Amino acid sequence: MKKKWGVLSLVFVITLTGCIPGLERAEEDVIIVEETEEEDVTEYIITPTIESPDHFYRNVLVDGTYQRSEARGTTAHAMNNRIDIDQFELGLMEIASSVYEQEGYYFQEGSHLSGELINSWLRRYDEDDNPAGLNPAPGSGDSEEKRLADKPLIISHIMEHNYYTGNDESGVNLSGVVIGISLRSVYYFRTEDEDGGYYFHEKEVDPNDALEHGEEAAQKILERLREMEGLEDVPVTIALYNEEARGSIVPGTFVAMAQAGSGDDSLGNWEAINEEFITFPSSQAREVQPGLSDNFTKFRQDIETFFDTNVGVVGKGRYKNDTLQELKIEINLQSHGKAEIVALTQFLSGKVENTFGNNAPVYIYVESVNGAEALIVQIPEQEPYMHVYR
Repeated sequence: MKKKWGVLSLVFVITLTGCIPGLERAEEDVIIVEETEEEDVTEYIITPTIESPDHFYRNVLVDGTYQRSEARGTTAHAMNNRIDIDQFELGLMEIASSVYEQEGYYFQEGSHLSGELINSWLRRYDEDDNPAGLNPAPGSGDSEEKRLADKPLIISHIMEHNYYTGNDESGVNLSGVVIGISLRSVYYFRTEDEDGGYYFHEKEVDPNDALEHGEEAAQKILERLREMEGLEDVPVTIALYNEEARGSIVPGTFVAMAQAGSGDDSLGNWEAINEEFITFPSSQAREVQPGLSDNFTKFRQDIETFFDTNVGVVGKGRYKNDTLQELKIEINLQSHGKAEIVALTQFLSGKVENTFGNNAPVYIYVESVNGAEALIVQIPEQEPYMHVYR
């Protein structure tokens, strides 16, 4: 049935502002679209803008409900650790922000790629059983191990994000699709002998081979998107993510992105992404970031002096184009009294800016065997914010 869309009305709801510096909450836009030929009224809500260093997108809610991707939780992805999964999703939003500015676009999880479809793409190519597979068919060899290791499964996950625009005349419209393709750095697999015994193997994936395979898969995905209803003319951005090995304490990074304009059937030139995560303390940190490494060591010594004992302190710095984007520090304590936690939080709040400068956000998480104890956030050009959990 064809539906006529009535006049779009815009309602502003004033929300309470928070008390965290730099995290003020703006007005909430509620867009109501009335269907004139049916009694049902679909209400599209744009979540409030929250000012933060991450500049997160506002979300499109339908009838007040967050729209989860049907593929979430059903795709048989095999990313090797939780931090890779989180970074893949959040990093994909950051990729999008270089194309779709946060003030004019709204985010919604993917709605065009189902879990069943993505699973078929993640499996190996088979001319008869799975012609949609984007991972290579097994190689040649006398053993199963040789056949699998010769042609490793390179693509582990595919994620879709949708970006909408809207105004008080035309409502919300899909204006951009961003696809993330996660590439393995290590292929973990198992084989089974005739007695039912399992053998576990791993094979490093050459990063150049992974990149080449990812670019080829990206072009195939674009062609398939263009055949889907509603995606014939929508701009598409595809980004490639390189995972870290299992057990890594830092996540992988996005390594390349390419775009196809409205209606384009081929991706433009691939743009390299220079991103890196560095752990403090480490030999790598001392070699490539000696200044920050020395400051981190001093910071850790100050904490150990405060407690007069050794304390677990680990930092993770994210760099883009060799410039620090953010530094996250985790402090793990044994059980301590709240008065001591309050004193430590005050002590660290006075140290953070003088120790690490004021060029990038610094997040300090204080935890103990009892859970989260305190949070300190230092945003450039702002006073540090601290919170002690009760």
